Amino acid sequence: MGGLAVARPDPDSGPREREVIAAFADITTEAITATRLEDLLALVGQKLCHLLGVGRCSVYMRQDDGRFRGAAGWCGDDGNISAAVQAQEAGIPGDAFSREVIRSGAPVLISDVRNDPRPHRRTMEHWGVRAMLGVPLVFDGDVIGLIFVDNVAREHEYTDDEVALGELFGGLAALVVRQALQAARLAAQAEELDRQKRMLEFLADVHAKLTGAVLEGADIRAVVELLSDLAGAPVALLDEDFAVMTWTAPSALRAGPPSVGERARDRPALRTALADLSAARPSTVLEPSSLTGLGRRHVVCRLIVEGRPSGYLAVVEAGRALGDLDTKLAERGATVLALQVLSERRQIEAEGQARDDFLSDLLNNHRDVTQLARRGLPFGVDLTEPHVLVRLTVESGEGHPHASVARRLVVSDLALRLGTDEPPATTLPGAVVVLVRLGSATPDEVRAHVAAVADALVLRVRIRGGVVSAVCRGPEEFPRAHRELREIEELARSFGWSRRVVTVDELGLFRVVVSSGRVKEAVRFADELVRPVRDHDGADGALLPTWRAFLAAEARVQRAAADLGVHENTVRYRLGRIREITGKDPAALDTLLIARVAFQILELAGWFREAP
Repeated sequence: MGGLAVARPDPDSGPREREVIAAFADITTEAITATRLEDLLALVGQKLCHLLGVGRCSVYMRQDDGRFRGAAGWCGDDGNISAAVQAQEAGIPGDAFSREVIRSGAPVLISDVRNDPRPHRRTMEHWGVRAMLGVPLVFDGDVIGLIFVDNVAREHEYTDDEVALGELFGGLAALVVRQALQAARLAAQAEELDRQKRMLEFLADVHAKLTGAVLEGADIRAVVELLSDLAGAPVALLDEDFAVMTWTAPSALRAGPPSVGERARDRPALRTALADLSAARPSTVLEPSSLTGLGRRHVVCRLIVEGRPSGYLAVVEAGRALGDLDTKLAERGATVLALQVLSERRQIEAEGQARDDFLSDLLNNHRDVTQLARRGLPFGVDLTEPHVLVRLTVESGEGHPHASVARRLVVSDLALRLGTDEPPATTLPGAVVVLVRLGSATPDEVRAHVAAVADALVLRVRIRGGVVSAVCRGPEEFPRAHRELREIEELARSFGWSRRVVTVDELGLFRVVVSSGRVKEAVRFADELVRPVRDHDGADGALLPTWRAFLAAEARVQRAAADLGVHENTVRYRLGRIREITGKDPAALDTLLIARVAFQILELAGWFREAP
């Protein structure tokens, strides 16, 4: 049988119409008292089953996208089957039966499902349907829902009267269902408004607590701890390189540090997700994934300070699922933390400016020495104790960090290696100058620490080289020491030193050459002394290394032989060859002095690195 649109029953069917009206008395009561739309729809389907004498129904409702999704169901044998029906959809490809009911807006009967091509074959077989009646819920000319009834794997012959009753029932049911839908929407809107109101109240309270804490002097770590308490979850603050600056978690959770920081360094998918964050899109939810390497959901917010990215705030799922409220909380927290970062940065800059002014006066002899000694005390600098100056030449400009950032990284790393508080430092064009109190350390030990800093920061700050001054024991000695550092830095630039760190003391007599301003002449002199030996050196190239080892051993043949790993007679033979080539006795005092300076000049000038 096809799509059968049937007229209202004749007057003889009056008693059946009264049954419909009686059924709707129960439905109306349910519509008034029911708290769930699903229960009302299941009752509507159940009443239609009773009217038609069948044992099963399923109800589908039209969604905003026009699709008809399962909403409720009832079966005489199994009771409520809504969960199973809600997994279904009507009108899908292959379901011409449902589409005909929707298109016609009238009941459609299939008397022999197994031999009718219209119904969805797999669905009919799954439910064991033999005959089925589809009844539309029509309101104001639109089909808002569908009711399907059948007799659970048993035959049932639907009469014209029953089809007409179904149509009548569907029209009345549509009115009730429409009202219930409207009521459900209004209730949902009211609930959403109430939820938003409670969320706004909560966020206002969060904002008040966070700003109150900042106004009372809370530092960044204290703000992160407060955020963790409010969220009931671990919270971490990360810098631009995803290093964890500080983190905390409620003690009851026993959570470890967040993994997003270390994962972001080597997970392209994670870095890409975080790269999309901006002032316009301040937060994202990172789901657990093998691509990101995260085992838990993270809400991550971008910190924007003065229009520039300045790190990340992460809230980590632990103990409960994160939701929209956590995202709003994180965004509020990130805003307050950005302001706190800006405040602390301003304070550091102010203190740094005062310290820069002090160091500038100290290095340039712009103040009375007594006044300078007094001004250093607030910065933890006692100029009566031995200090050295460290001058590092750093790359600047596009592609390199700002000078203040380079200074902060250098000072922080150097303090960690020295085991002291961060030393005073200042930035000059192309350089960072650090004032280091020696304590029990020596200039050579400071040089080793500075070289380690240069190596550690090579990927973040390009340090071309550095010089450690002679020991200064009074304010009046610093201007001369710094002037000497500048001269050696200029020399290093002309010689092309690459990331070398030296002490002024190790330059020895070469300092006299530097101060004389006759460096080129000194290099030419040294080259004239040493080049004949290199030109006459044998295939093993042993003469120059032997001469250098002899000088380093302070003209002691036995020690030089041990350093070279050869016999003493071998050293004596090679020294004889050097005497023949140069016409100078390598063991003579004047030759020792001249050769020592010559080798130092050539080494600093990179002469030996160029040798074949």
